[in-house]
Amino acid sequence: MRWAIVGAGAMGSTFGGYLALAGHRVVLVDVREDHVRAVRERGLELRRPGGEDVVVELDATTDPPRDVDAVDVALFLCKGWATVDAARSIAHALGPESWAVTVQNGLGNDRRLAEVLGVSRVVPGTTTVGAMSEAAGVVAAAPGTVEGRSLTQLGPPRGSSAVPDAVHAIAAALTAAGLPAEALDSADVVIWTKVAMAASMGCLTAVLRRTVADVVDDPTAWELWTDVFEEVVAVARASGVELDADALLAHCRETYAAVGHHTTSMAADVVAGRRTEVDSLALEVARRGREVGVPTPVTDTVGRLIAALEGSYERAL
Repeated sequence: MRWAIVGAGAMGSTFGGYLALAGHRVVLVDVREDHVRAVRERGLELRRPGGEDVVVELDATTDPPRDVDAVDVALFLCKGWATVDAARSIAHALGPESWAVTVQNGLGNDRRLAEVLGVSRVVPGTTTVGAMSEAAGVVAAAPGTVEGRSLTQLGPPRGSSAVPDAVHAIAAALTAAGLPAEALDSADVVIWTKVAMAASMGCLTAVLRRTVADVVDDPTAWELWTDVFEEVVAVARASGVELDADALLAHCRETYAAVGHHTTSMAADVVAGRRTEVDSLALEVARRGREVGVPTPVTDTVGRLIAALEGSYERAL
């Protein structure tokens, strides 16, 4: 298959590296000139703790209209707020049989892609693939990813009555490349499950500028987390997505205990003064809560606090 990885940060580059090693034609698309330049000049250095580190030869560009021709799959891993512009930049490379797959964080990314590319070719999904950027042109896959314990889950395009054969083929290609994947009748439960974890812990660690363990260990912070979690579950249920709150809570506790003093990506963005994905997480949950008549006072407040931080980085004390 011919793949464009749209948003080649740590996770996107890891997907691209594994696919290229499996023999697929891959081009990384990203706005970071230093990363793209390093990949073009030296290849992508893919570090795999506990496994074999490799240098992967593949294409990379900051200018897809110029450098990317026809692709079979555009896999989107860019920030949610960049989705529309990213889709426009790659639209020329998607033919009638091409697919746009999103495993981005948050809600609404498939809708944004559909606005540009059409709903029938957009595949919603989520992933637990993990990675860290170590330098321009260098990424390290998380141990769980190296060990084959990550999972990418893909659903059918909105409005489809069945999962297209092509979606099964995409999942099979990822699995064969060492990134386990499966096609589901609907991706809504897995997407909302991830949102319940990210919109709660990610947003709180960003507001508080604390690690995951800091939030878990502080009674007041944990009470806030619980409020957000319960609001997300309520909005999901009112939207027709039945989450098992008890099982999900147990999964959250287990996951947070395992990661310990981990800095979430949203907290890292706030500390670095970068734009966050709050529009796709807490603020989108609050917006959908208003649509379905579910109050989300804590989630909305946390989301607006992050938005206020974004608008005043340069004035920080």
